[in-house]
Amino acid sequence: MDYLIIGGDGRFARLARLLARRGAQVGVLGRDAAPGVRAVGEEALGRVKRIVSNWPPRGEVTGEALLAAKGNARLYLCGPGHPGNVGNNIADLWADEALLQRNAALTAEGAVSAAMRASDRALRDLRCLVIGWGRIGRSLTELLVPLCAGVTVASRSEAGRHRAVERGAEAVDTAHIAGALPGRGLVFNTAPGMVLDGDALRRADRDAMIVDLASPPYGVDLAAAWSLGLRAWREPGLPGRYCPESAALALLEAIDRHDEGED
Repeated sequence: MDYLIIGGDGRFARLARLLARRGAQVGVLGRDAAPGVRAVGEEALGRVKRIVSNWPPRGEVTGEALLAAKGNARLYLCGPGHPGNVGNNIADLWADEALLQRNAALTAEGAVSAAMRASDRALRDLRCLVIGWGRIGRSLTELLVPLCAGVTVASRSEAGRHRAVERGAEAVDTAHIAGALPGRGLVFNTAPGMVLDGDALRRADRDAMIVDLASPPYGVDLAAAWSLGLRAWREPGLPGRYCPESAALALLEAIDRHDEGED
């Protein structure tokens, strides 16, 4: 078998199909078989050339079991962590900057799509606040500004605020975020730390929509938001939910880049 795909969201099923279309022999473990791809058991770990898995893997196989059973297979890890030494025929795809940038762009597009489905106003009629100037914050700003949304970026970094202004947004220090909330109809948080607590949220407009895109421990106190009658929610795993085919293609391109670098 050429590839074993372990668990994951919709993008992993699409990745299995993309590989099969190339003529590779592909099996999936820990999820329903994708069309044209067969489901296999753990015994396949010892007889496959390449394995693609979340890290840490979720479901039937633990990280320890995967590392112990993979044999000579090349292991491609998809996740913000890895098992320490990423040698020994192990590739950390989350070290591929092009993949991370692509995922950020897909996440931003999915977040805007989710917000607009929940809204009865056009983007051009909304003033938006983007919290954080990491990859997703930059992607959101670069998407929203050309769509005529009035965008303000909150960043702790002075350099980040300058970059936001260069892209056509206004900018404030995150320390002053409470004062930036009034008049903002749409708020995207990308900072993985509590930036919108109950005190700050009291300054938000009652009809504002607040979308938390941060990873745990998250950045929006949802219970406080709901107690104030605000529409606030989290949108985790957006590339795999919003555009699994595009997210799978980004993964496949990262695998190809890694393999070309190894040749």
